[in-house]
Amino acid sequence: MEAAANPVRPAPTTLDRDLFQAIHGLPHSPPTDRWGGAISDAGEGLGWVIAGIGLAWLGGPRGRRAGIATALASLSATYLVQRVMKPVFRRRRPFVDREVLVVGIKPADASFPSGHTAASFAAATALATFYPGAAPMAFTLATGVGLSRVYLGHHFPSDVAVGAMVGGGIGTGIAWALRLADRL
Repeated sequence: MEAAANPVRPAPTTLDRDLFQAIHGLPHSPPTDRWGGAISDAGEGLGWVIAGIGLAWLGGPRGRRAGIATALASLSATYLVQRVMKPVFRRRRPFVDREVLVVGIKPADASFPSGHTAASFAAATALATFYPGAAPMAFTLATGVGLSRVYLGHHFPSDVAVGAMVGGGIGTGIAWALRLADRL
């Protein structure tokens, strides 16, 4: 019996792909897919901008600063990721050239980094700077947005992790700048 000359080997796995499988491979059902979609939609830049405007309108002087910081951080993160970073990295989404269940629409833009996650962490960081008591809720929502993007089949975990770091940096910078402006 002759041994196969070139046995077929599976592609090597990476931590990123293993984490993708673990999160995306969670059970999918109409209710969990709806919840995942709703959490993802909450993390769009517009959701955070609306929350920031509401806070600025109703929250007094501190609320105005927090609301402006939240909305500006979310918009800035969305712009930086969508217009600057994604065109540079052009990473394919998980469903391109692979059989992956995608819940909702298949985004046509690049995958890296996650814009929803960047906007969410930028807004959460800015909000938490002015309202530290809101940090657990804000960062739980931002983390949920990132996880939902993987669960829905739209991003790899590394897209989400870098989006969170980019967003956290933007949120910190904008909150710092607004606090500095208050002192002048």
